[in-house]
This record gives sequence, C-alpha cells and structure tokens, in this order.
Amino acid sequence: MLVKVEADTGEYGIGEIWNNFPSWGMYEKITTLKYGIVPMLIGEDPLDIAGVNTKLLRALTVLGLQWGALGPIYQSISGIDMALWDLKGKHEGKPVAALLGGDVRQPVQVYASGIGPDGIEPLIESHQAMGVTAYKLKVGKDADKDFRNLQRMRDMLRPGDKIMIDANQAWDRETAVSNLLRFQAFQLTWIEEPLCCDDFGGYRMIRERTGIPVAGGENLYGERHAMLALEHGALDVIQPDLSKNGGISEGRAMAEAARRANVPYAPHFLGGAVCLAASLHFFAGVPGGVWLELDANPNPFREKLFTAPFVVKDGTLAVPEGPGLGFELDPEFVDYYKIAVSAPE
Repeated sequence: MLVKVEADTGEYGIGEIWNNFPSWGMYEKITTLKYGIVPMLIGEDPLDIAGVNTKLLRALTVLGLQWGALGPIYQSISGIDMALWDLKGKHEGKPVAALLGGDVRQPVQVYASGIGPDGIEPLIESHQAMGVTAYKLKVGKDADKDFRNLQRMRDMLRPGDKIMIDANQAWDRETAVSNLLRFQAFQLTWIEEPLCCDDFGGYRMIRERTGIPVAGGENLYGERHAMLALEHGALDVIQPDLSKNGGISEGRAMAEAARRANVPYAPHFLGGAVCLAASLHFFAGVPGGVWLELDANPNPFREKLFTAPFVVKDGTLAVPEGPGLGFELDPEFVDYYKIAVSAPE
C-alpha cells in the first residue's frame, strides 16, 4: 500500500504502509489516514519530520491503545514518515542515507528469508548463485519436518553460512524450549518470534534455557514497545520494520534504544520496493545493523515497481544513490495494479 505526501510547492514523497494481511487491513488504514492522520497534516511543514512525527504519535498512540488498534495507526504513520523523508531528501538534493548521516556507497549485506516449509531447495540454490551467505527457514507447524528441513539446509550450505529460523509466534513456552533444544545442533544464528511477540518474559526464558539468540521486533510499535522488550532482556537482535513500526523515524529510535542496550538490529522486510529502498537507506545511515532481510520468494511489487529494479550481487544490495529514497516508480505497473478503495463517509 503506497502513500504520496505532497507539499504546496509541488514536491512530494512516496511511502509504503504494510498491508500483507489480513485481507481487510487496507480498509482500516485508509480510514485511519482519512479521518485520523490527514487532517492533522494539513498546514504542517513537511520538512519538519520530527515535529510532524511527534504530533501524530502524541495524538494517536493513546487513541490506538483505547481503540486496540496500534497496528493500523503505526503502520499508517510509517508510510507518512517514509514519504516525508523521501520528500526532504528530494528537496535538499540528498539521499535519505546522507540525511541520516550515512554513506550510500557502501552495499548492504542481505539474508534470504521466506524459505519453507516446502520447496526449500530452489530458493536456496537461486540465492547461493547471488552470493547470499545467510538463510532463514520458516518453522513452527511440524517439528519433525522442521528438523528435516534444517538438515537439508545445512547439507546445502557452505562452511560459514548462517542459518536463522522464524516461528512466527507459533509456539507456547514449553514447546519452544523442547523444539529449540532439539535444534541446537544446527548452531542457529537466531530464532525469530518463537512466542507471542509481547511475551517478553518468555523470550528471556528461552534465551536462558536454550542459549539460542532470540530476534524480534516487527510487531513492536515504536520506541516505547522496543524499550519494554529490551528492559526485559527479551532480545539478542531487534528487527524494526519501517512499514509497520512508525517509519524511518521510529525505526531509528528503536535501533538507538537497542544500541544503548548493546543489541544489534536487523531490519525486518516483507513488502514492496519502496520499503526495501527505505530499509537500505536506513541501514546505511543508522549504526548497529548486521543484516537486512530479503524475501527469497518472487514478488512483483518488489521486482517491478521501480524503473530500475534491485539486483543482489555478492550477497549485497546497493543503496539507491538518487535524492530522497532514490527511485522512480514505473507508471505502467502502478496503473495496472492500482485499485479504487474509499473510506466510509
């Protein structure tokens, strides 16, 4: 889901709002934008990103807690914030990475995710040809199958390659410990979201009982939630998702909170090309990153949305060098996939 923020000068920026599932999620976000966010943006200085972000978060975080809808609110703010950074970079003629204090000339190391539980071999082989050296396997539904997949993955990988696993919050505490003790022999780089994302005590217990590093953060909303997780000792790696957690601004706050706790970050990414571009600039500009996630599965919204598609080379992606987020949308692709959806009156 893309959002365009336009200034009265005609300058504009593009952002991405996470909208993978549920299928009705776009209606929540369109309504949140129309009634909750857009009226607050009119008349604001689009170059004052911190001021706009503070205004939105102060007004809408409490509403989100009362409504039980932090997700739609923070995801909608994410797209706005991302677009404002794009707009500011274009206005100043600088890449967003430079605005964040980084260097676009340094490529970003990626790991391949979204592998399994079925058909793991072709995805691994295709990404080995791109020089990728770290792979994340989906687990959580069938422990025996997960074990066999880990064996097969280990056999296919080269010495020194890394294996991560992602349970997508599938286990309870005892199941997680039982399975992870069984998986210890594979020397896992991390287990991602073994339990419900807010079971911080459970995450800490898993770290202590298994010795396997725990990763999470895609479903934490902003710096406040990240600090709670870190204060509980829940995470070895934090994973901000710039299209979910509040955008580049809140993602940076999450990464800085993690740095103070001596915890590295590895951006979560499972979306389209705009969020990938933002994540690359973020990684280049914010210290403390270790890997950037790259979904190994085909996705036209990642591969064909831009006039110049991303290319993985030697296990890395280049940071777009143009001003802002550094991309041009393919107008024919946008027109083909554009749908008319309106918020209720």
